[in-house]
Amino acid sequence: MQKSIIKNSHKKQIISVPQNSKVIKESSLLTTNKARESLKSIEGWQLTDDNKKIYREFILQNFMDAVDLIDRIAPIAEEEKHHPDIHLTQYRNLRIGLTTHDLGGLSEKDFYLAQKINDLLAVNKALALNQQLQKPSSSSKQRKTRSIPR
Repeated sequence: MQKSIIKNSHKKQIISVPQNSKVIKESSLLTTNKARESLKSIEGWQLTDDNKKIYREFILQNFMDAVDLIDRIAPIAEEEKHHPDIHLTQYRNLRIGLTTHDLGGLSEKDFYLAQKINDLLAVNKALALNQQLQKPSSSSKQRKTRSIPR
């Protein structure tokens, strides 16, 4: 483990940072073209009309599955020190939005966290709304939902 010493008034505080952790400390605002280009490598995410946020939407099986997904995203966001906007509506519709609030738009942090969320979803086999819309079922017009395995 890599250790950093931070002076805090009269006390020294030791913080342990795992070597494999990629916390992006400084970031700059991405241009719209760079944001669009970066979005191509992040499956399932979309850019808002104002080009200041990326988001992904999910329809879960039920309320508890939606809350469970939030609970799985929260520690990742906390570890990265970058927190998404999370909207839960109609008890099972979840929208995760990412923007770098202090910059007023998108930065590398947003795309890095989006990829980490995608990695989580790949492991947990969540089904995204935008993936459902891209691949409509020929046998049924209704959207199917799946719960996230525990």
